[in-house]
Amino acid sequence: AVVSTQSTGIDQKCGKAVLRGADVFSPGIKGLPHLPTGAKVAVHVDMACKCKRGEKKYEGQTVHIADGVLRLNRFDIFKKHITSGVAVQITKRRIDLPSLNGVLENLIFLQNLPSIVTSHVLAPRSGDVVLDMCSAPGGKTTHIAQLMGDSGTVIALEKVSNKVEKLRSNIAKQNLTCITVFKCDSTKAFREESVSRSLQPPFGREVFDRILLDPPCSAMGQRPQLVNTLTFSEVSSYPSYQWCFVADAVKMLKPGGVLVYSTCTLPKQENELIVAKVLESFPEMKLVPAVPLVGRPGIPGAGLSEEQARMVQRFVPGDGVDPDLDTIGFFIAKFMKCDQ
Repeated sequence: AVVSTQSTGIDQKCGKAVLRGADVFSPGIKGLPHLPTGAKVAVHVDMACKCKRGEKKYEGQTVHIADGVLRLNRFDIFKKHITSGVAVQITKRRIDLPSLNGVLENLIFLQNLPSIVTSHVLAPRSGDVVLDMCSAPGGKTTHIAQLMGDSGTVIALEKVSNKVEKLRSNIAKQNLTCITVFKCDSTKAFREESVSRSLQPPFGREVFDRILLDPPCSAMGQRPQLVNTLTFSEVSSYPSYQWCFVADAVKMLKPGGVLVYSTCTLPKQENELIVAKVLESFPEMKLVPAVPLVGRPGIPGAGLSEEQARMVQRFVPGDGVDPDLDTIGFFIAKFMKCDQ
């Protein structure tokens, strides 16, 4: 956040959190004038990412997103270096959402509607051996375990250390015992020469009953999104990277098993065209309806027939037909692996 006179400045990551209902925590503050604790302030997001940490008055491009009360002053943040705790308690947002920070943490896990639908599309059963290839922060992972009645095995992979710790923390909060977490790059989770059915990476062929693959994507469906700095080259690189995950997922899936592919983005290159490539490259993979079909059909002609497009589902921000579907942008497809 950036704060000029009677205002505070925050970074874009913090701004997104505020729009989702959070207060402003100390690490998100970039600029702040000399104001006493308890002062009323306006919260602005630094849109150009040019505000230097500790600025007293920033004249660059900002967007006002909220108002609040200062709980940590300039001396606290920039001199005493207090790096935790609420710096601005939000009293009014441009978008009216309550803060649910710390509310029923061990009983609920907040997720977007499409993410909830994804786990139901996977439809895991008690006793299944399930792989979640890109699992942090753990919303879908823990939901899958709950749908299984915490009976069976869920293998959760995540390659980034701090995300692994967050994932384990979220699992522990829900007292789930059927999930095993491995710090592992899922593009290296499969090894062709491995004949072991051991449930630790690298895995061999035909190990899992169900696989959820929600790979890294361009995230163009995420909301709120104050600004998108991805270049055309960066966006164009995702489909080939996603294919690395898909190809290995097919190999690790048992005959009769289910693979669910999902993204939180909108380009057909990361969605329908990936589905079409799976069907072309792996004759044993059959596209089946991604029930429950809550979202809209996929894009016909983008590698899929009209019938196939009705089997997948898209959630598009700003759905003008059904207000309940005004969610983040999302895509879900479901495959079944047949005996060759």
